[in-house]
Amino acid sequence: MTSARTIWACVVISLCLHWFALERHWAHTPEPAGESIVIPADFDLSVGASSGTGLALEQGFSPDTEKTDHEDTLRRLRRQALKRFLAQVHGAVEQRRRPPGSDLADLIGNARYRFHIRPDDTFSEIVLLHSSGNPKLDAAARRAIESASGAVERPALLKGQSWTIVITVKYQYSL
Repeated sequence: MTSARTIWACVVISLCLHWFALERHWAHTPEPAGESIVIPADFDLSVGASSGTGLALEQGFSPDTEKTDHEDTLRRLRRQALKRFLAQVHGAVEQRRRPPGSDLADLIGNARYRFHIRPDDTFSEIVLLHSSGNPKLDAAARRAIESASGAVERPALLKGQSWTIVITVKYQYSL
């Protein structure tokens, strides 16, 4: 093969590769908007009671630290409100695992789901991340999440926010 043929062969191969690369849809699946939070299977609410550091106007802050203290207090209150809200969401899903009259007493296992909590407190984009290996259990866990959608109202402090939640729905004998 002469050098001219080699160059033309390289040009043709390069054009084919470029055409293939341009025709391919490199679509990126967008992640749901909002903060992503994982709720562990043994989630427990450990938010302490208010220590009296609220946002009352009569609290005396020095002018230099007033803004920082106010922001810290607001951030802490939001974090506590989010913990309480997530605990309520977890509890709502747990309460709906075994609806009355169902034949789910023999299920044992864990199914991990991801879903998005929209600003109106409903759930969307419910995706099975880790199957229990039992389709009946996976379906029951999904139904529990779907039925808990919109059941918990968020505190006013968290209005307008959305989160992506990962939750493990746990099934044990009679629990």
